[in-house]
Amino acid sequence: MNQQSILKDVIALIFFCILLIAGTWTLLYSLQSQLAEISSTKPLIVLSSFHGYLPGALLGLLFMLGYAANRTWCWLRQKPLSADNGKITAIGVLAGLVLVVMGSFAINTYWDNKAEYAGYQPCPALTLLTNRVTMTAWSTNAALCFDNDVRRIIVRGTADETAQLAKHLSAREKQHQASKQFLQQEAQLKNGG
Repeated sequence: MNQQSILKDVIALIFFCILLIAGTWTLLYSLQSQLAEISSTKPLIVLSSFHGYLPGALLGLLFMLGYAANRTWCWLRQKPLSADNGKITAIGVLAGLVLVVMGSFAINTYWDNKAEYAGYQPCPALTLLTNRVTMTAWSTNAALCFDNDVRRIIVRGTADETAQLAKHLSAREKQHQASKQFLQQEAQLKNGG
């Protein structure tokens, strides 16, 4: 192996390590966010299907990292690279691709079932988050899916937006109750006075 090849292997090793760490952190953060959303008592939550792709991608990255590490290790020990190394890596990357598709379906089905069990129902297509392919709004009240205030607040599908919406809906309900109480008092004064 020449110096340029070794430099490429070391760069690949570092790159795959960084991607694996970033992907694992993203997966764990996404899972924590999903669980927090479903566990909340917000009237509307947003679930992302993006993290369903990550386990398969991480598996493929793990095999590519192993390939780069093995090449670097063989260079350091001055041993020839095994011919099976590339085949094993290719099989692992293909398994990762299969897991991307199947894992995404299984993980998203799991979260959908958890949301339904928590009392949420998905908003119909093209009502909310039409610009977000991997996000779905879920609501305890189907009318919220068509509410203009909800459309104005829920744009990117973040947990901050769903928290802001919950506060807005609470304030709107208090205002509605105060208005109703005021009208009742007004009616009582007209009838009694």
